Amino acid sequence: MLRKQKLITAVATLAICVGAGVGLSKAASLISVQGDSATSTTQLSVPTKVDSDGSTAKASSVSGTNANAKMTYKTTDDNDTTATYQQQTKSSTDKAASDVSAATHGGQAVTLSNGTKAEEQGVMGHVILNWKQGDWTVTTVTDTSTLAHSAPSTVASTVSNQLKKNNITNQDVDKGAVTVYDTAQDSQANQISWQNNKKVSTVSSQTSDTALQIAKSALKGDK
Repeated sequence: MLRKQKLITAVATLAICVGAGVGLSKAASLISVQGDSATSTTQLSVPTKVDSDGSTAKASSVSGTNANAKMTYKTTDDNDTTATYQQQTKSSTDKAASDVSAATHGGQAVTLSNGTKAEEQGVMGHVILNWKQGDWTVTTVTDTSTLAHSAPSTVASTVSNQLKKNNITNQDVDKGAVTVYDTAQDSQANQISWQNNKKVSTVSSQTSDTALQIAKSALKGDK
């Protein structure tokens, strides 16, 4: 279910993330990851703190090894787990690719404001837009109750531009997938995942801008 009391359009939330390093604090304090030459979360290249829409998500736990690590984030106001970053090393590149969900949804052909060709369809109280952007498949989900504030194509155009400006979809990966909701979610439904060889990295978050900031940092560290 959507968190009705706190609707956040992608136009507003993703705009926060323009520019390098906004709201980010590099991982340096948690030192629970062991093995594969990892002695601290600095090897994960993800922030320990993300400021977003007036709230702060802080890294609360980290586990595993550098090859198979997981970090969770909790908000400082209600201590909810709001985001998760996970990197895994699979047994083969095929297995890694299969773990990155890049499904298309079909529908009516539309053109975003930047000229990107997309497909649009309505599904159970939502409007879904789907398109290819470099090595990535991008999906935006707009709640029909918020259509008076932002049209689905406007949300999608903003998301497309912000993904480029924040060096997400213009990064070369073997396979990448982005799913962004125009409102904050009770679950960690916003997701950015990508595959490089046998490695799969996944960011999941209740809000799109938090996911974007964590992914931006992690992708930069993959270089």
